Parts: sequence; structure tokens; C-alpha cells
Amino acid sequence: MTKRIVFGIIGLVLVLVVIIRVMQGSADMEPAPDVAEIRQRMGIPVEVARAQVDALVVRREFTGTLRGIRSATIKARTGDEIIDIPVRVGQRVRTGDELIRQSSQGSMSSVRQAEAAWEQARRTVERLRPLRNEGAISEQDWDDAVTGLAVAEANLEAARRSIVLTSPIDGVVTDILETRGTVPSAGDPLVRVSDLTQLQVLLQVSPGQARELALHQQAELPDHDLLGMVTRIALQADPETRLLEIELTFPGTRSNDAQMVVPGSLVKTQVVVGRRESALLVPRSAVKVGTVWVVDGEGIAHQRTVTTGLIGDEGVEILEGISEGEHVVVAGASLLSDGAQTRIVGG
Repeated sequence: MTKRIVFGIIGLVLVLVVIIRVMQGSADMEPAPDVAEIRQRMGIPVEVARAQVDALVVRREFTGTLRGIRSATIKARTGDEIIDIPVRVGQRVRTGDELIRQSSQGSMSSVRQAEAAWEQARRTVERLRPLRNEGAISEQDWDDAVTGLAVAEANLEAARRSIVLTSPIDGVVTDILETRGTVPSAGDPLVRVSDLTQLQVLLQVSPGQARELALHQQAELPDHDLLGMVTRIALQADPETRLLEIELTFPGTRSNDAQMVVPGSLVKTQVVVGRRESALLVPRSAVKVGTVWVVDGEGIAHQRTVTTGLIGDEGVEILEGISEGEHVVVAGASLLSDGAQTRIVGG
């Protein structure tokens, strides 16, 4: 019985000692800091960039349809069979060069009749010429003969045009739509010719995009390494698409690049809508709804209201609100408040 009492007293003493030690340890521990205290002590991590003065060129990229400065589609005048196509795609032609020859009994008969009439009128003129020089015929007879020859020439040309189709412009054959032996209907397109001494790109843009564009702005055709300009801006939108048509004009390509020009194809172009030789610039990511965060020399964040100018793909022109050399926050601004301590981790 006495042993049990002794062991009980010893156990109670041990428990009291443990309790006292725990209470002393708890009293010495500091309370855990909250998130705000940690941020204030260590700083909110941010990336910064320096506002600097530099040149700024603002380009807008568009996709448009490529074409030559002039183009012509040669159509069938009759329903005659195509017997010859003396040109090929990519061949350069001059005005009047033969592109398509058609044939039928009726058409060839008309040509032969016109040739016979022309030959007769020519012989008449040659027969009367010496007589006129000798004064043996009247001026009226001579005028009638010359007029008859002119009419015969016009009739022969018209007859030949019905079966021989020629190019109305200087250019390059860009498409041949029929083959020998086919019988087109009158009015069917047969050959396309484009004048590639100058190139044009037609754009369809929204009214908002058009507000940035102006005549004579520099345009670029990167795939062909060509510089041109804006030459036409429509003043009325298409009633169906509600888009405005913009025309860009470029010089023709070098001869060794001619095969790369495909009229009717889609090409990417760039138009320079703004340029500054010297502007105070910050990255686009630094500007949020007309404000930026600036970090001073002590690492303290301050929110500034800024006035912006031109906005490029990467940089924004700042007109008012910050000075050259100041550090602006480009990442991590969502956790900032005015006067917050920051810790620069990049930039």
C-alpha cells in the first residue's frame, strides 16, 4: 500500500513537471506572422523594365488578294472549236499577240470572203494610182477607191477577230482555261493576261481598322521584298460584308521572281500606320487601363496614371505620367498596392 502511494506521488510530480515545461516553451514562442507581414518583410516578387527613349514603328498586318495593275480576260466570240493555243502560262505577250485561234466552216468562209474583198480593193487602188498621178481620173474616183480599201481592211480585221483572239494589253499569261479541240460557248473565258509591271493587293478591312490607314502610308509585301504604299481607301462599305476596300500598290517584281507572283492568291502585307523617331517606350504588358506600376529606388511600388500614344506590337509610347529611366512592373502587378514593398526577381 505504501509503495502505491509513493509511485502515485512520483507520477503526479512528473506530470506537473511536463506541464510546467510545456507552458514555459509556449510562453517563449512568438506568434506566427500573417501573409501581409511576410510580404512586407520579404517584398512582393515582380519583374520590371526600364522606360527608355527609342524609335517606334507601328505596323498592322493584313491578308489581301494579289493582282496585276491591269488584267484582261479573253472570252470566246463564237461557239467555234479551238484549233490552236500558241501561248503558255507564264509567257510574256504584247498587245495584239495571238492567244487563241478558233475555226468553223462559217467563220473561215467569212474570213476568206473578207480576204478576197480586201485583195480586190487593194488591186483597185494600185491600178488607179498611176492614173491619178497623171490626172486621168477624178479625185472622187480616187477617194472612193481608197475608202473601199479602208472598209475592206476593217471587215477583214473584224472577220479574223471572230476566230483569232489577241491580247488587249502587254502582260503575262496567267491562266489558260481551255485546251485544243474544245468547243466553248460564246462568252466563255479562255485566257487571262495580267500586267505585272506593278502589283496591287486588295484588302477588306473593318471601319475601325480603316481609321488607322491613310493614303501614301508605306506598305510592305514581305514575301516579295517589295515596298509600296496605300493608293486607295473606299469611302463606303460593301453593303453585304460591311467592310471597306483598301488598295495597296507595289512596283513589279524582278524578272527572276515573276514565277512567284500568282494573281488571285492571298498574300500577307504590312502597313506602317505610325512612326516616331524618338519616343518614351515601355512594354505593352506594363500598361493596364491607362495606369502603370513604378518601383522606386527603395523597392516601393507606386501606381501612376499615364497618357499613351502609339501602341506597337511590343512597346507603348508614353506621353505623360513617367520619366525616362524609371522602372515599371511588367509581371506580378496583380498583388501590388500603393506603397507595397517589392522584391525584383527579373528585368
